[in-house]
Amino acid sequence: MDLMIENAEKMLVYCGVAQDDRRAMLAARPDPEREPEWWELTSTLAAEVERDLGLAVPSTGFTSWPTVPEDASPTGLFAAAWALLANLPRLRELHAERGVPEEVTVATVSALGGVMGTHRHIHGRPGVGLMPLWSPPLRFRGADYEIGRHAFTRTHLGIGDGVSGHLLSLHIPPIGPLDAHESEASVAAAVEYFGRWYPEEPLAGIVCHSWLLDPQLGEYLRPDSNIIRFQSRFDLLPYLPPDDPTEGDRELMRLGLHLPTPPGPLDLTVVPQDTTLRRAFVEHLQAGRHWHLRTGMLKTWS
Repeated sequence: MDLMIENAEKMLVYCGVAQDDRRAMLAARPDPEREPEWWELTSTLAAEVERDLGLAVPSTGFTSWPTVPEDASPTGLFAAAWALLANLPRLRELHAERGVPEEVTVATVSALGGVMGTHRHIHGRPGVGLMPLWSPPLRFRGADYEIGRHAFTRTHLGIGDGVSGHLLSLHIPPIGPLDAHESEASVAAAVEYFGRWYPEEPLAGIVCHSWLLDPQLGEYLRPDSNIIRFQSRFDLLPYLPPDDPTEGDRELMRLGLHLPTPPGPLDLTVVPQDTTLRRAFVEHLQAGRHWHLRTGMLKTWS
């Protein structure tokens, strides 16, 4: 993979990257002579995206790209971003072949700009490397698409005994309120679009795995809140406790509250008490309870 990308700044604008982050990334271009270890990592990640271009996520799932050390150089902090950018031309070709509209492509790759903004907000430093990357690698290989309010990941369903099919995994990017009408329109559009773009992958259902589906939120939020209305559209699957009981706490803190999560115990004193959700987060943990990541199947999607 050639990482000496021409027109890099124009490509970053296309991906919705803010000016300050564009400047920081362009100043941290990987170089095999100056920092060979970061060049190797960037090349490896870029090759992974290229290898999996066009493939849906297997039934065994996808492991997010790991974080880099806190003391990583600016090049290290942007290594994963350069790997993604190197695959943008191939992704655009894939989308064009499948009939994906340009506006969907732009919205999809805007995840790169979004994750940089979140990284700067949470960690106070430009880059992407201090956050585990899940969605951006999938978007730049053509497995994940942003359509309206939601993102949808093409996922294989395989449970043995010859049972297989295709699912869409629904996600809720942090791009604004979770408006019920926008959510329903997003799902309807996705069902229509994927039927045209990937006719060889007939849809068996839509699944969501998120802290947003934790029914314990109903103890703190109004019944007419956007989150509770969103929950009501899903049938929850049985809860399987994780090995780490704080997994849901950390996900809600990171994705719902947009706060950094330390490797050790959570420090509740750093959580502002300015919203109902933030107050609920602290009150729940102070009571000795934990938040849960739950999985649900959308009740109506066709």
